[in-house]
Amino acid sequence: MARPKAPRRPEPAPTRGDRGHRFEECEHLVSDEDPDTALCGVDQTDVPWNQGFPVCQACLAVAQGRMS
Repeated sequence: MARPKAPRRPEPAPTRGDRGHRFEECEHLVSDEDPDTALCGVDQTDVPWNQGFPVCQACLAVAQGRMS
């Protein structure tokens, strides 16, 4: 007698970033010397500030001196 197949599990929901935001939705920190480039290296030309997203953890690490 054939063994019945186990029911298929639903695919998991895509992983979301901080508080339901996608990982690329974050506020980057910039320096006064180069306001078009984030401390993590992401281009910030023409990107509005204070969009309400979580702070970029790489930019925060650089700002706190944990990375160079």
